[in-house]
Amino acid sequence: MRAFLGTHLVRSAARFLHDCQLRHTTTPGQRFVTFSFDDGPDPESTPYLLDLLDKYRVAATFFLVGEQAARHPELVRDIADRGHRLGNHTYHHADLWRSSTPDAIRDLRACSRLIDSLTGEMPQCWRPPYGHLTGPVMTWCRRQGIQTVLWDVLAPDASPRANARHMVSSLERRIRPGSIVAMRDSPVVVGQTTIALETLLPRLLLAGWELETLPRPTPLVRAA
Repeated sequence: MRAFLGTHLVRSAARFLHDCQLRHTTTPGQRFVTFSFDDGPDPESTPYLLDLLDKYRVAATFFLVGEQAARHPELVRDIADRGHRLGNHTYHHADLWRSSTPDAIRDLRACSRLIDSLTGEMPQCWRPPYGHLTGPVMTWCRRQGIQTVLWDVLAPDASPRANARHMVSSLERRIRPGSIVAMRDSPVVVGQTTIALETLLPRLLLAGWELETLPRPTPLVRAA
């Protein structure tokens, strides 16, 4: 019975993750990475991030929380006007594991409609808060043409005690061609995270990395 349940769970997870973007597919010689920022926009952190990305001419992807976007519509427009991609991070930062499917879909719709009303463009990708996914919501998103985006590199930036040197070392060690890096757009980043990015971005660019947005027109690696 235990073996059966283990096999069932593995197969369920495989079906679950099949539609998730974890990283880009690459061909030999390609070296590109996507930086993405969750939980914004925020009046403390977003301007810092935008100016820093402008400084190094880097385009990123921002997964926005609808409540935050409604409070700071000017920041949503600023992100879009500066050439960055906007993604859906649900309206209320909803945990799908604690939400009914109808509630989760309403949350996603509300966030997408708000972003569209502010920028004239519906988001084509979304990221679930906490990385918590459910099959019915993923199926709905796929039918709507909205891609589910996770990450293969999660920045250690959740704590106000985050250390810039440790963050740079951790990210440099884990970034691979096609990586999707997940970071936060919140007051936590005003400090060690921005210091880390000030070090990391020019290093990557000097090493020949291309820093690009999501989604890309090329195929993406799917989890097996």
